[in-house]
Amino acid sequence: MKNILLVFNCVLLVLVGYLYYLHFQHDKNSKEVVKSTSVANSNDKSKVAYIDLDSLQNNYSYYKKIKADFERKQSAANDEITAMQKKYQSRAMQLQQKAATMSQKEQEEAMQEMNKMQQDLQARKQSIDNELYNYNSKMKDDILTRIQDFLKDYNKDGKYSYIFSYEPGFMFYKDSTLNITPDVIAGLNKLDSENKK
Repeated sequence: MKNILLVFNCVLLVLVGYLYYLHFQHDKNSKEVVKSTSVANSNDKSKVAYIDLDSLQNNYSYYKKIKADFERKQSAANDEITAMQKKYQSRAMQLQQKAATMSQKEQEEAMQEMNKMQQDLQARKQSIDNELYNYNSKMKDDILTRIQDFLKDYNKDGKYSYIFSYEPGFMFYKDSTLNITPDVIAGLNKLDSENKK
């Protein structure tokens, strides 16, 4: 019985030693993999560039045109809502002046008329807000697509790994040598003028 226990303990000791060896051999290989990966990453210098959105918005002719169109639509919508509100207020004053001489039935009809005018005003305002929101979303998507398409062509040589947009308050530091905004504005304006022909 003692011999069986002795053999069993020896086998366990050999297995524990083998596991110990495998454990530390694995850590050594892992460290080598991590070290080789970090060396590879330090040799692979990613090129980064940025576009200043304020400059782009102020100098990209298509953006300025679309923005002016949106502002015209917004102004016309505001004028329409203001006219509807004035009409509602004018009618309310007329009915209020007549209120003392109205019968019960006329007062109820006047109240229904005012409620309908108010509902129509709210419905039209909501409709206009939705139209402006949808137009604004389409405008942003269109401009974003134009910029992305231009940047794909601009970076077809793979010079940059990343091109970011810069907005004040978003980044704490920027290296002005990485600013490609003038190239992007010139290229987008050139494409826009070529598309007009």
